[in-house]
Amino acid sequence: MKLPIGVSDFKDLIKGEYLFADKSLFAKDVMEDGAKVVLITRPRRFGKTLNLSMLYYFLRQNHIADENLFKDLNISKDTEFCAKHQHQHPVIFVTFKDIKQDSYKESYADIVTLMSNLYEDHSYLLDGNILSESEKRIFRAVQDQTASLSNIREALKKLSKYLKKKFKKPVIILVDEYDTPIQEAYLQNYYEDMIKLMRSIFGQALKDNEYLDKAIITGITRISQESLFSGLNNIEVYSVLREEYGQYFGFTEIEVSQLITQTEQEIFLHFITEWYNGYQVGKYILYNPWSIISCLKNQGKLQSYWINTASNDLVAKLLRNAKFSTKQQFEQLLQGNIIEQPISENLVFANIEKREEALWSLLLYAGYLKVLSTELGNYQLKARIAIPNKEVSFIYGNIIANWFGEAISLDAYGEFVKSLADGEMIRFKEILSSYIMQTGSYFDFNSNTAEQVFHSFILGLVVGLRGDYIISSNQESGLGRLDVILIPKNELKNGILLEFKTSTTPELLLDKAREALEQIKDKKYISTFKQHNINSVSAIGLAFCGKQVEMIHENISIT
Repeated sequence: MKLPIGVSDFKDLIKGEYLFADKSLFAKDVMEDGAKVVLITRPRRFGKTLNLSMLYYFLRQNHIADENLFKDLNISKDTEFCAKHQHQHPVIFVTFKDIKQDSYKESYADIVTLMSNLYEDHSYLLDGNILSESEKRIFRAVQDQTASLSNIREALKKLSKYLKKKFKKPVIILVDEYDTPIQEAYLQNYYEDMIKLMRSIFGQALKDNEYLDKAIITGITRISQESLFSGLNNIEVYSVLREEYGQYFGFTEIEVSQLITQTEQEIFLHFITEWYNGYQVGKYILYNPWSIISCLKNQGKLQSYWINTASNDLVAKLLRNAKFSTKQQFEQLLQGNIIEQPISENLVFANIEKREEALWSLLLYAGYLKVLSTELGNYQLKARIAIPNKEVSFIYGNIIANWFGEAISLDAYGEFVKSLADGEMIRFKEILSSYIMQTGSYFDFNSNTAEQVFHSFILGLVVGLRGDYIISSNQESGLGRLDVILIPKNELKNGILLEFKTSTTPELLLDKAREALEQIKDKKYISTFKQHNINSVSAIGLAFCGKQVEMIHENISIT
């Protein structure tokens, strides 16, 4: 059987005889949810579009031919539920996942086209006398892309009215990736215009809409109710912090094992877990479905697949502009540590760069972090968070490498990390000095810059070696606490130790660098390498004064 890379249409999935995990009971759970409006937020590529597509084919009225799509699936066993809901509802299905343009004008044009295509799908409503002549004029205007702004704002509500007139039943509205246009607008600086448009579209379609039976909405984040879903009283939001619907978005370990068996591949689950597991929703421990399918498609090759599914520009921008204390927290995360941070269930984009909880919340909901536990205290929700798996860790590494690559080029960055790994210290110092002189966007170096800033700076620079080295900092070793250590995964390679000092005057740089090197030896930092059977270490003392750097290094044999 085929593996469904990029297949998000449920009908195509079934008709194409692709391998898939049966999530059909999602239809029963969501339709029996007491809320009139259900919002489910999950990271990208976690099956949101596919699940709503499945709902669409299951629920839509008068499409008996679609019954075979659900033959032998779990939902088909509940005959009472199927009799009540299968092909019994007029349905509107709209996805905003492709609305991501550089300007509001372009995005608005795409939304006009989106509504036009939606109306075209329901053009049968123009037949006979279902609609009045004035309603037909509005319908044709939306269909022909000549509708006014007010017609576009009320397009979903008007269509629900027309469908109710046709089928004599209130409508199910399915909205996929509702927040994609809003996130892109924030990134491209037309957020206010887009939030006004989307607030109007959803407000009219979901609030006091007498033609609405139920709405199911998916997205990555919950945009603050006050700014988008204003006035909606009967809305229930299910984020990754709530267990409900946990099993329907992402693969469970049982499902991953079944897929490995079905593809007849010799892949150890342990390695799959290390790379793609780690997402936690209540009692459910989940794997990234896109990455699992991609890995199986590539005969079990373990690499970062998720990074290529969309731009990481927003995350990169937020981390670049974060406060130094936040960057220090990321230093801890990149070393595999768990940190505790406040989390907000409502996301206000205007606060992302002002309030730390907004940044951590976005990263959590977007799949760049996982939550291990939560606790309510001092009117805040505190969460213990960590990087979920090796794949996401590499995404962070790629983001950081790109920051440095902007100043010294990615080729030069590759040469930089190679020179460090190969012990080419003269070249290492040349590129390091060049970067410090050129950069001004990530760190602001001056004669009063604290040692910890340079510490984080160097730690970020060497992240490109994470594939071949275990990188740690502030680790206890010998008689003290070392700055940065790189332990090679190949025992034949040199270990690397970096110790930092700062100076208020350039004249003392060489002495400070020598002091850093002597500290490595005096404090017996190299003892850590003995535990890993490493025979030699490149010990490097670095001293900084503003944008000037000096270095002393020595190769030390371990006996």
